[in-house]
Amino acid sequence: MEFLSPQWMDRYRQLWNEDKDLVAGLGGFTAWIEYGWEQDDKPSVFLRVEDGVAKDARAGSLAQKPDFVMKANAENWQRLRDGSLSGRAALLTKKLKFQGSMITAMKYMNPFNRSIELIGKV
Repeated sequence: MEFLSPQWMDRYRQLWNEDKDLVAGLGGFTAWIEYGWEQDDKPSVFLRVEDGVAKDARAGSLAQKPDFVMKANAENWQRLRDGSLSGRAALLTKKLKFQGSMITAMKYMNPFNRSIELIGKV
C-alpha cells in the first residue's frame, strides 16, 4: 500500500479509532488535518477528526481550508514511519512542516505523538 494514498489514509483512520488511548486523549478535538509532501506535486490526503474520533479520510482537495497541515519530504516521512524521528522532535526542528494552532498542538502533544507513531503501523 503506497504511503499517503487514499487506501493508506483509510487504514490509518481505522488504526486511529482502534487506539482507545489516542481517541480518549483527543477528546474535545475536532479538525480537518492535511498530510502531504513538502515541495511535491503528489496530492495530499485528509483526515477529519471529531471529538477525537477519525470520522473521514479522503484524498485530493477539500472545499474548506484544513485546520492543520503537516508536510514533510520523503526522508523525514520515512524517519517518522520507522520511529527514528518523533513527532515532537520533527515539529520542533521543522522537519515536519506544520500549519495550524501551535497552542492546540502543544495542548495535545502526547496524543499527537501517538498519532505519528501510528503512521509507522499502517
